[in-house]
Amino acid sequence: MKSFRLAKYNEDVPAAIDSMTCEEIPVPEPQEGTVLIKNAYCSVNPIDWKIFSGGFDGYFPVKNFPYTPGFDIAGVVEKVGPGVTNLAVGDRIIANLGLVETCVDPPLPQGAAGAFSEYSIAPSTICAKVGDADFESVVGLSLAGLTAYQGLFTGSHNQDLGKCKSGDKVLILGGAGGVGSIALQLAANAGCHVTTTASPAKFDFVKGLGAKEVINYREQDWGEVLAGQDYDLIYDSIGLMDDLNDRAPKVLKKGGKFISIANFDPSAKGTDDVLFQVFLLLSKKPDLDKLVQMVKNQELKIVNDKIYSFDETIAALKHSLGGRSTGKVLIKV
Repeated sequence: MKSFRLAKYNEDVPAAIDSMTCEEIPVPEPQEGTVLIKNAYCSVNPIDWKIFSGGFDGYFPVKNFPYTPGFDIAGVVEKVGPGVTNLAVGDRIIANLGLVETCVDPPLPQGAAGAFSEYSIAPSTICAKVGDADFESVVGLSLAGLTAYQGLFTGSHNQDLGKCKSGDKVLILGGAGGVGSIALQLAANAGCHVTTTASPAKFDFVKGLGAKEVINYREQDWGEVLAGQDYDLIYDSIGLMDDLNDRAPKVLKKGGKFISIANFDPSAKGTDDVLFQVFLLLSKKPDLDKLVQMVKNQELKIVNDKIYSFDETIAALKHSLGGRSTGKVLIKV
């Protein structure tokens, strides 16, 4: 099978992306509790290339170089391993292979990540069946959707996160991105008053997803615009320290939550007034099942920015690295 692989960490992330090679490697065999999936689509996420630098090795180590990056897959079950009872050959599924689940030491038999390939191995317990849903409409759900849903509502790793409810005032930093565009819809559908930041070119887009207010981050300081308005929650997909330390205290009510999926700075701390939590998703099938059903019910739309061919995987990663995507970047395998 063809698989895009990275040979080693490189602090120069663009150079690391350029160094990836498409290699012919054996199709893996599913082990106990896992399935072999013939991939139809993959979805690109910033964490895919962020770990290339090695800066996260203390948290999410890659110990099996060369390795196949990527976490989001959509495809068809090709073979089931021993002990698998919830899936059968021919089932159409999506899955997030898992950052905290696969980037571990000692490494798993299938290695870290593994999405940017013609075939992938995944535990059957993290795969969500999608029935006849179009893969293009659901492949972006896994990592981005779970990150948005768990951060806003259910949490993971026993973290006390969003618990958003109707009437809450929610600010989403970066509402046009892959995670932000899903979080915006989920919060709006829950009855929250949602404000977001975006560039002027994306105002209509985020308003169409449910934003009541949009702040032009290029010309306006959201900390000044929203000062004193007692927001319940800030959902941060940008990761700037100034947002946490300077702006959030002006905008959040006392004890309000600042949940970040992007600020891993060790110096980032909460205060008595601002409850700070950096958040990592868990690949929970029940949560993913709920998101799939929302898409089927037309309650949630996954917006795709661009679809690349499998041969263009390096270009897809560069697109994501540029940081200006409107929605998800996909790879058709």
